[in-house]
Parts: sequence; C-alpha cells; structure tokens
Amino acid sequence: MLLETSLFFKTIFILCGQLSIVLGTCFYCIRGARKAFENNTSFAGMHFRASMNMNKQLDLVPYSPAPKHYPCKMFKQAPSKDNPTKSETITVMAMDKDHRIKLIKDGYIDMQGGEIFYAAFILWTISLFLCTFFASTGISTQTGIIFFTISSLIFGPLLAFIMLEMDENDGFNALKIIFLVTLITGLIGYSDIYSFSESSFLIRLLSISLVGLIIFDFVRIFKRFSRSAIKIKAIFGAFIFSVFLLFDFNLLRKKSDFGVNDWDTAFNLAFQIYLDIINLLLEILDAMSN
Repeated sequence: MLLETSLFFKTIFILCGQLSIVLGTCFYCIRGARKAFENNTSFAGMHFRASMNMNKQLDLVPYSPAPKHYPCKMFKQAPSKDNPTKSETITVMAMDKDHRIKLIKDGYIDMQGGEIFYAAFILWTISLFLCTFFASTGISTQTGIIFFTISSLIFGPLLAFIMLEMDENDGFNALKIIFLVTLITGLIGYSDIYSFSESSFLIRLLSISLVGLIIFDFVRIFKRFSRSAIKIKAIFGAFIFSVFLLFDFNLLRKKSDFGVNDWDTAFNLAFQIYLDIINLLLEILDAMSN
C-alpha cells in the first residue's frame, strides 16, 4: 500500500501514462504509413515511397503526388537576395506537368498536403500552454491532466511525422537513447547522491542555458545556420535537458522526503519530467538529422 500511495508512484503513473499515449499514437501512425506504402494508398493525406538507408533498412519518404489540375503552387526555401544569412520562401506556379518536373529538379516542392500538420502543431502548442498554466498554478489538476492528455495525443502523430521526414530508423534509435538516459538520470537523481535540486549554481546554469537555447531557436527562424552549428547546439541542448532530468528526479526525491504526497504535486512533477524527456528527444532528433 505504501508504494501505491507514494508521491513517486503517483508521479511515475501520470508520466508513464502520457508517454505511453505519445509512443502509442506515434507507432500507430508509422505503422499506418507503412501499410499505406505497401497498399499504394495514402495515410493522413500523405503518400510514401521506399528508400534504403546506409544500413540497408527500409526508410519511408513522405511525398506529395502530382497534382491533377494546373497551374499549381510550388515553393522552396532559399537564401535571401538582400541578406544571404537569412532564408526566404520563393513561390512559383507550375503551369503543366513538364514545368512541374523542371521545378522539382530546381528544388521546389508542391504546396499541398501540409495543412493538417500545421493545424495539429497549433493545437499542440495551445494544449501544451494550457497544461503548463494548470500545472504551474495548481488551479485544477483534473483539467490540467485533460489538456496533458490532449497534448500527448496530438504530439504522437507530430513525432511520427518528424521521424518519417528524417529516417524512422534513426528515430527508433533516438527513442532507445531517451529510454537509457531517462533510466540512468532517474536512478542517479532519485538516489540523492548529490542534491541537484538544491544547487544554486546548477539552477543558474540551467536557467541561462535554457534562455540561450530558446534565443537560438528563435533566431533560427529568421537566420540560416550551418549544419555543424545546429548540430553543436542540439548536442548542447541534449546535455542540458539530461541535467534537467537529474534536477527534476532529485526534486521528486526531496519532496517525497519532506512528506509531500498529493496528486497536484505529482501532476506538476510529471509534467516537468515529461517536458524534459520531450525536449531531450527533439534535441537528439535534431542532432541526428541531416
């Protein structure tokens, strides 16, 4: 009974439930993409063709089928003429099939099929913001968990799309890394070998580093960075969020030692650890992508 009512159990119960939703919906979408490829159909409005990675594994590549009507819009990202360090979206009209093929060879892609993912991203952002609000204020844990679940349900398909865009095999490897890092940091942080959550130096380091990562990603929207710079930032980000995991698992231990044992605190801690894991995963995927 002690295990069933402990803060650790409540926190891990919420955390594992949400991560299961993310992984379940992610794997469902990837499985749906593979079935769509095998049956030469579409999944979520997208078509897929087969490719082979360097390890001779099947890699599904999303693509948009040729439009049935012309003219049609096509676009590509290119350095700005005024400032080569910035990128801009160039939009053109393909007048017929031959013209479209020529534009594809020049790096253009069809402007279709991505609306559902943009809408999903917006909904995910809104639900995540609302979840953050309820987790930080403690106004209503039940409402917060509802938005938590909605956020996880939306993020799963988005994660599947990210993995399919790069190479789902690398994505599976990233998930294995996440599992090991979470397990190791959980064991170290919760064992209280070092009081990570009480270190003022660590708190300042994590705060400054997080602000730096946010600024970099914001500037990245408007400015082009080399692949090496992005990879260095992603590796640094993965390190920082690994330390965040140590911090939050240690915080869980500290609160348990002080006798805190309620669902509001468990929800707050589970959400913090969840964000650490998701951000760590995104940084690793960014480091692995080409």
